Amino acid sequence: SIYGDHSDVMLARGTGVAMVSSFTVQEAHDMAIVSQIATLNSSVPFLHFMDGFRTSHEINRIQLVDDEDLRELMPWEKVEEHRQRALSPLHPCQRGTAQSPDVFMQLVESSNKHYQAVNSIFEKALLDFAHSTGRKYRSFEYHYYGSTMPSIAIVTMGSSVEVVKETLKYLQSDEVCVIGIRLFRPWSANGFCSVLPLSVLRVATLDRTKESGSQGEPIYMDVCASLISCKRGSVYVAGGRYGLGSKDFTPSMVKVVIENVMRENEEHIQHPFTVGINDDVTNLSLPLGKTIVNPLSDDVLECVFWGFGGDGTVGANKESTKIIGDYIKDMSVQAYFEYDAKKSSGYTLSHLRFARAQTLSAPYKIQDGQADFVACHNESYAEANKFDVLRFVKPGGIFFLNTKIASLSPDERLRALEKKLSPNILKTLAFRKVKFYIADAGSLANAYGLKGKINMICMAAFFRLAGVIPFEEAILLLKASITKTYSYRGEDVVRKNHEILDASCSEERLIAIDVPSRWKRARLTEKRRAYLSRHIALIDDAKTKKFVQEIAEPVSHLEGDSIPVSLFLQNAMLGGNMISGTSKFEKRRPNSSGLVPKWNSDSCTQCNQCVAVCPHAVIRPFIVTRDEAEAAPHPDLFTTVKALGSELAGKRYTLQISPLDCTGCTACVEACPESPKALQMQDVEEVLTGGGDENWDYAVSLPERGDLVDKYSLKGSQFQTPLMEFSGACSGCGETPYFKMLTQLFGERMIIANATGCSTIWGGSFPSNPYTVSRKSGRGPSWANSLFEDNAEYGFGMFSSMKHRRERLTANVRELVRIVGLYSNLGDNMSELVSLLDEWLEVRKEKSDRCTLLFDKMKPLFQALLLSGGKTSQSKDLLATDAHDIEKLLTKVWQDRDMFPKLSHWIVGGDGWAYDIGYGGLDHVEAFKSNDINVLVVDTEMYSNTGGQSSKATPIGASVMFSKGGKSQKKKNIGLIFMSYEHCYVASVCLSNQSQLVQALVEADHYDGPSFVVAYAPCIQQQVRPEGLNDMFDECR
Repeated sequence: SIYGDHSDVMLARGTGVAMVSSFTVQEAHDMAIVSQIATLNSSVPFLHFMDGFRTSHEINRIQLVDDEDLRELMPWEKVEEHRQRALSPLHPCQRGTAQSPDVFMQLVESSNKHYQAVNSIFEKALLDFAHSTGRKYRSFEYHYYGSTMPSIAIVTMGSSVEVVKETLKYLQSDEVCVIGIRLFRPWSANGFCSVLPLSVLRVATLDRTKESGSQGEPIYMDVCASLISCKRGSVYVAGGRYGLGSKDFTPSMVKVVIENVMRENEEHIQHPFTVGINDDVTNLSLPLGKTIVNPLSDDVLECVFWGFGGDGTVGANKESTKIIGDYIKDMSVQAYFEYDAKKSSGYTLSHLRFARAQTLSAPYKIQDGQADFVACHNESYAEANKFDVLRFVKPGGIFFLNTKIASLSPDERLRALEKKLSPNILKTLAFRKVKFYIADAGSLANAYGLKGKINMICMAAFFRLAGVIPFEEAILLLKASITKTYSYRGEDVVRKNHEILDASCSEERLIAIDVPSRWKRARLTEKRRAYLSRHIALIDDAKTKKFVQEIAEPVSHLEGDSIPVSLFLQNAMLGGNMISGTSKFEKRRPNSSGLVPKWNSDSCTQCNQCVAVCPHAVIRPFIVTRDEAEAAPHPDLFTTVKALGSELAGKRYTLQISPLDCTGCTACVEACPESPKALQMQDVEEVLTGGGDENWDYAVSLPERGDLVDKYSLKGSQFQTPLMEFSGACSGCGETPYFKMLTQLFGERMIIANATGCSTIWGGSFPSNPYTVSRKSGRGPSWANSLFEDNAEYGFGMFSSMKHRRERLTANVRELVRIVGLYSNLGDNMSELVSLLDEWLEVRKEKSDRCTLLFDKMKPLFQALLLSGGKTSQSKDLLATDAHDIEKLLTKVWQDRDMFPKLSHWIVGGDGWAYDIGYGGLDHVEAFKSNDINVLVVDTEMYSNTGGQSSKATPIGASVMFSKGGKSQKKKNIGLIFMSYEHCYVASVCLSNQSQLVQALVEADHYDGPSFVVAYAPCIQQQVRPEGLNDMFDECR
């Protein structure tokens, strides 16, 4: 998981660091100071941590410690001591020696006194901090809101402490208290027991990690050991897990934890337990029920915003939160954001809370039915089979929808809304008496040259409807924010945003909809239901259909929390396995531009350059017969022309586009070399109305005819079905065309080791897998993701193990051929098999599909012989020992059958991995001629996946994160470095020279030794002007 829990922190327990946990955003600031003081005074390294995402990415108001107070708190004499311990030739010393068994243990134990002193030093630092700031903390925080003495304690750490604390305050429970762990290491048993009331008879521990095979997770084990050492072993302890992978931890979960540990008989208490999931396999989970516990008071304003990745919603919400917090000094603000892993064009969810004269401590998402204001900035989310965008809204709340329907006449709006919106949403609007408003932000943004950037328009609507601050003041503050935020992009961008904000302020642009009572009876028609589930009907594989219905569909609707554990096992997902080709069932309608390409066959020369550059494999050429063209669902739109080339004599050529998968990037139009262009953009709704999606489904069902052409040419490669399609990449992504082409050239014999980065997110975000298999053979790329820093070693390990296995296979095949060759008349199957094996031995090193095709012929022969127990037609002189050896060798060869193809090993990743962090391992792979491994680096010239930070691949003068004033040094010439290894094949490629790209990839694969291909890949983070990644192909030039 790329998300946050305590798993990584717990791995650091054995390193000897002291460990301090922060519960809130304020504490993250405060504990950083306290930890610095304590580490200086104790000479013990401190690891200060907080909950990833939940705390690290939350926006909240905090009180800063000013510099004067900070100076007074710092133990400057200890700072000087620390500096004097630094290595210096003025007082030389040696550290890091190799210590032998006779002294190592003593040296380790000599630090005991330092660790024994940490607890008191840390407590002293907390007291000094409290004296300076007035904010009091303890190593173990105890909170109780009852009126007597508690009998139950919940022990936890991190942001969950605040969730438990606020829930107990709301419940006013006499029985339950909470103990929050701040200083986790060194653990103080006496310190823990001193805050645990003597009245407590039962304890529930909550760990945000899982240690498989252990008797319990870390907090559980520490608590149990502490109770025993303090002579309180009679206290019952139930250990639980929660929040793995940043799963939300809510007050409702706290309530069921309390109910579990309060059961009358201890034998009925669930231990161990999990909360937040449905574990119907080992039955450890606590059922949540339907009751929602909301500890927040009614005067807390809760707002939810549904956004579209790249539309500016998240950025605008961050800014509006800061604007409101700065404008109203007694206003508490809290903002938290959810992101789809699919980068730009994925969904975003913003959770904002505002409250006057009170502290907001609610580190959990806004719960169902609790939001005062809900905004949906992408109208497609409100369609049937998308998201339940109104699940958050409370009765009488406000719902704002950005939709083109707002531009229609009043008479047409209601009919259009009824046709557009999900019946569930219509019912919710009616039953909950929601105040409903619409506006057409997209058209307004287009009119001002800010296509797709609807954030400021929607923010104006929010300030008008929510009434958090006076609307006129809000607009002035937004303008000041625009100037500050976008000034580095130029005056033109600032001016356009100011103008669009002024235009959006007019009341007529925000339209109130009177919700009719008939919406209470809204329902999904059978025709509409069939249309929405048509992608399921198209699946002919039972295994895939089961996965899509039981796993992919709920996840895509943001209902993954409800999937029980058993369904993952039933879908063979133990260990994280994913079936291939699931991205094809995940559609992009509508894309943010609302446009898709239209083919003009009269201008087309069938060069297939547009196909090669398409980032999402949504535009493809098909070789068809005239009869097939006439049988298309909509033959008038299924345009074909005579296929060019003698090898395609008598065939027709057609170019088809998938309107439900296209992102509207226009890269294909830019790539077309013809004049006039053979492609123009048109409205996607026109294509869908004309049956464009049905024509696409028909085209991909036709026989594949890529084997009629030379697949190692540019044109021929694009007739091969891509085995990487419909990824979650940004619109116009510059990385994916390279991966797509790799799969077209070598996909059926390809092994991929992928470095964590953009290629992981668009290529391996559960449950969407863009890597698919050939319909003819069932073969396709096998892909696995590595850590960011060790991908080269990861891929090298794959290659080494498979090289060893293939050598073993070769030895066994040789021996089998030798023994069988001693005899005649061992049967037709054996004779034919040995003939094929003999041919395989001759061509086994050939870098092509030939070995794979030979295995296809061998497979039924192997199966027939193994089915008969390896027995052959007996020759009169066949020795019993040889018969036994033949049977044994047949089994051994069959066990290594996946080594018959000549595998194409590829190590792939971005420039952050190759140029920077993973360079050492990459150099090791390229340094040895015996490593027959291919490396593809997609060079975006920055750390694209983490926000566009500068890397060694960033060119001089480029303005990127951490180098806003322009990078001061030249780009690392990694290709030239690897050219110093004379045995290494090196190529630099770009999408603007596609023939050279194909040639380089083929040469790299066919080269007997290490290859290195660096591919320039434009990225949305480069802020390419004027049309972003719509200019991707021109940017490559």
